Amino acid sequence: MNFSSGESSEEEELQKNVIKIVMLGQSGCGKTSLVIRYIDDNFSENTSTTIGAAFFLKTLVINDETVNVRLWDTSGQERFKSLVPLYYRHAAGAVLVFDPKEKLSFEKLKYWHNELQNNCDNVPLMAIAANKDDHYENISENNEMLQKAQDYAKEIGAGFFRTSAKTGKSVKGIFDHLIRQIVEKRKKLSTVNESIDDFIKPTTQEKKANSKNNNKQGGGCC
Repeated sequence: MNFSSGESSEEEELQKNVIKIVMLGQSGCGKTSLVIRYIDDNFSENTSTTIGAAFFLKTLVINDETVNVRLWDTSGQERFKSLVPLYYRHAAGAVLVFDPKEKLSFEKLKYWHNELQNNCDNVPLMAIAANKDDHYENISENNEMLQKAQDYAKEIGAGFFRTSAKTGKSVKGIFDHLIRQIVEKRKKLSTVNESIDDFIKPTTQEKKANSKNNNKQGGGCC
């Protein structure tokens, strides 16, 4: 398993080929299981509760470019909430996870979204996971909580997926969707920045004119 309990450096997280994604949600909603299913295509009924945070690594090739994805699995326990904002730093994406049968888990989605807004200079791209779908396959798309979650996802511009770490349903889909969004966003920003740089670059004639003016102003003896 590509797992580390240590810290990734700020310099590493700012590299252009590194994508940092944070997992947010109440304790017990299945964040760790989703990450393990995505990283190793594995599932265990006895996943340990995350203490503080841990990050997992996955290397992908997207559009012929190597991308290093760092998935930060944060604790949803009350006693660790004061630490979680430390892990938002430099996050390019966030997966907000909830359990459709747990009302509090659903209600906390807004809390986690507000946390991102309040603690990130640039709010990450987001996706919402209605997890443990294997337990609730009989829940229809018209279920009130699921409908509210989908509406909320639209409101905050997040993708919405019904996932199951146990069966693997939509696990690859939600992460691939978010990662590709991040890659596309960075590509657009890079193109815009290059256009701005080209716009403000002095022309050859301007350079010559500036050079002549500098030579005139610099004449004389010391």
